[in-house]
Amino acid sequence: MLYSWFQAGYALCKMLYKTRQLDRIAGNTIIQFTAVDPARLKVDAVVEEQDTNLLLGKAPVIMETVESFPALVEQMEQQIREKPGSVIVKESKPKRLIAIIYDVEHTPICEAAWISEALLKIFEQCSKYKISVLAMPLLGTSYGKLTDDHIIQILQDILVKNRQKSPKKIFIYQRTED
Repeated sequence: MLYSWFQAGYALCKMLYKTRQLDRIAGNTIIQFTAVDPARLKVDAVVEEQDTNLLLGKAPVIMETVESFPALVEQMEQQIREKPGSVIVKESKPKRLIAIIYDVEHTPICEAAWISEALLKIFEQCSKYKISVLAMPLLGTSYGKLTDDHIIQILQDILVKNRQKSPKKIFIYQRTED
């Protein structure tokens, strides 16, 4: 019976993502698919995808710029790479949770296990910082070859299994092209 509930929930979640018309409850969390830019949503935190070198995406986490190419190469050689599956918390309003889910030096660039690990750490941060409303893309679908369906299933399984108290609501937004 529990398995058929998962199958029905998964099918509904797939339909919701495609239609973006209804909410879905997974565990204690409401999942709402939205086309609204996360900057316009009233959320406590926004999840961003990033790679182990912190270079992908619209807003790379590296802040300092280097003038010459040799200096850039030297800085890159000294940089400490982040671990896939880890999460960096940036203090801002709303908080930024940087999910390290890509490794450009690894084939494939993204793995489902890294997504699962990052999601668990994101939900730990939600509990720690009392984050009630979270906005996030479908992790691993921007640069990796993971499908929307696969990520929705991972997210739903984690929420149902762990029954987090936080977040109460997750907005899943479509990542815009750079």
